[in-house]
Amino acid sequence: MTAAQPKILISHSYFLKLDAKELDNGKPYPPLAPLQLSAWIQERFGWDVEFHDVMFDPDWQALTQKINSVQPDIFILYDDDFNFLTKMCLENMRDTIFETLQRSKKTGLFIAHGSDASDQAGDYLKNGFDLVVHRNAEKVVLDILQQWSQDQDIQHFLAMDGVSYLKDGEHVQNPQARKNLPMEESPMPAWEKVDVTPYQEMWRSRHGYFSLNVATSHGCPFRCNWCAKPLYGRSYKALPPERAAREFHFLATEMGAEHLWVADDIFALKPGWIDAFADEMERLGCRIPYKCQNRADLITEELAAGLARSGCEEVWLGVESGSQKILDAMDKDETVDTIRTANRTLRKYGVKTGFFLQYGYLGEDYEDIRKTLQLVKECKPDHIGISVSYPLKDTPFYEQVVSTMGEKKNWRDSGDLAMMFTGKYHPDFYRALHQYTHHYFGFISLFRPQPFVKRLRRLAAQYRHLPGMLRYRWQMQRFLKPVSDGQQG
Repeated sequence: MTAAQPKILISHSYFLKLDAKELDNGKPYPPLAPLQLSAWIQERFGWDVEFHDVMFDPDWQALTQKINSVQPDIFILYDDDFNFLTKMCLENMRDTIFETLQRSKKTGLFIAHGSDASDQAGDYLKNGFDLVVHRNAEKVVLDILQQWSQDQDIQHFLAMDGVSYLKDGEHVQNPQARKNLPMEESPMPAWEKVDVTPYQEMWRSRHGYFSLNVATSHGCPFRCNWCAKPLYGRSYKALPPERAAREFHFLATEMGAEHLWVADDIFALKPGWIDAFADEMERLGCRIPYKCQNRADLITEELAAGLARSGCEEVWLGVESGSQKILDAMDKDETVDTIRTANRTLRKYGVKTGFFLQYGYLGEDYEDIRKTLQLVKECKPDHIGISVSYPLKDTPFYEQVVSTMGEKKNWRDSGDLAMMFTGKYHPDFYRALHQYTHHYFGFISLFRPQPFVKRLRRLAAQYRHLPGMLRYRWQMQRFLKPVSDGQQG
């Protein structure tokens, strides 16, 4: 017997227009996790859901109007677990959601899930949510909906694992849910719920092609001590390779994608997975370029060959630092030599590389920074991404630095780059270092093997990079001295 159909409204909290850096970048991706949840609800219960995408909304008003119009029995704020921007817990987004709730008519059960909701559960509950759902959220939400279909007494929900709630005004968190829904049974995300037109328009006007996102796995089994794993833990679950290939094919043929971003923390970790995936892509006649993330110590000849055969265009590696001392301090469990080897191996098979770099980790001094810059110069990756060490709750790194943190616990937006703990040097040193590294990378990219026309464009760009290097190196030198406790910002 099918349960009565509740009115369900799902949304998320990432407003692109409130994040100037990413708005300027012009590479928005639809919120994948709430689309996946919508598909699970439709498949499990046969219920339809309404979805409101706030990506291009300028503020809280459209979501408030949607809540007041629908008057949902169940409202679920479900942030995109597959997007690093939501894992950063940006204050702009949190404040806007709280403003939304203050101006919305509350008609039913309000549920929140995401990295920020997990970290700041008490604040979310005090601002109008009845429940915060933590780890393995798809199953927890479906369990809540199953219970709702039988009995809508909120006391039943409060007994469930994986939720937080308020009791006498105080935040109570139940034990984490240990299991999630089986990935091998995962339905295709409910792409029909989102209008991809504004995404297409921004991508094509800014970059000349249209990219969409896909996820083939949950979790990461590695132990990097600064990396938060509040949503899936250290477990790793992956779609069957044939199922993943069908989703790639769907996005290419039905959704008009010309490029894909694989949002997994680590793509193709399981032995033999990449070869089976490449085989299925060939059988489907699907050849779409994609980028993914991986670890340097996992890049074998076999993996690199399989990635290239399946259409992989670029692999981003969590390099973090060129100093072995810092890699060891981070519990990266890999070496600088593995980074060099991975870079060479991927290039051998025609796969580009991107390096994630992280400055400011505990114990990093100027000599360690010089080693990172030297590694970038030696490897000459195709792209780099730069951040400063970011203390995320429930990580060993956070516990190490929390005593030196001030009132600021999160960035306002992704371009904030504030040091939220007492680093080795003044916060402005790291801001100058961020800019210097980008200009330095622009300079050394001139010497990478590349087509003549591209080299000419890079040569022309030196009018920015050479003065930029001089300017920001001078700024770095001004702040190149250790700081005292309390210097953050």
